[in-house]
Amino acid sequence: MIVAFTNQKGGVGKSTAAVHMAYWFSQRQKTLMVDADAQQSSSVWAKSLGLDCQVIQDPEDLFEMIPQIASSYSALVIDGPGSLSEVTKAILARCDLALVPCQPSGLDLHSSQKILRFIKHATELRSGYPKAALFLSRATKGTVLEREAREVLKATGTQVMKAAIYQKQCIADAPGQGYTVFQMSGKAALEAAADYESLFVEALEVLNVH
Repeated sequence: MIVAFTNQKGGVGKSTAAVHMAYWFSQRQKTLMVDADAQQSSSVWAKSLGLDCQVIQDPEDLFEMIPQIASSYSALVIDGPGSLSEVTKAILARCDLALVPCQPSGLDLHSSQKILRFIKHATELRSGYPKAALFLSRATKGTVLEREAREVLKATGTQVMKAAIYQKQCIADAPGQGYTVFQMSGKAALEAAADYESLFVEALEVLNVH
């Protein structure tokens, strides 16, 4: 199972969600985190968590190595670059599921159209793969903005996940502390952990993995 977090825009919580998923999977099965983002922030964080991690940023290397590496692990989680590039295309050519985080702002929602075109092209070439789903990231729960953002995302024709990641300080603090919210204490961390778990369980349902 190969899950990639992709978005051409940085700062949408892509790396944070990828590291949390890698940690969540690692508690259940043999998991590798692949950092394909030039900033390499997810690999630094993943290593501090003791997760198996590999930095691969060359598109040809990604295309060739992902299937080889995947044979040794039950799950691969890929943190894609914050750009539309040959690296993104290589990831979409190999992953089973592409998850696209979107902030509930007009600019972010509009820019998601570009990555969805990339995914559509890959899906056509690969006879239905990768599966794809959008999810709201850094949203404020129960707001008009959240509701309107969901309507805009639904209009794309791509599946929109019910689960969302809501803005919380503990999520922003987690990388600096070398933890995930699953390891942190307090009400906010418990709520954030529940949000991530809901997202990951739903992602498995998109892939028909139970």
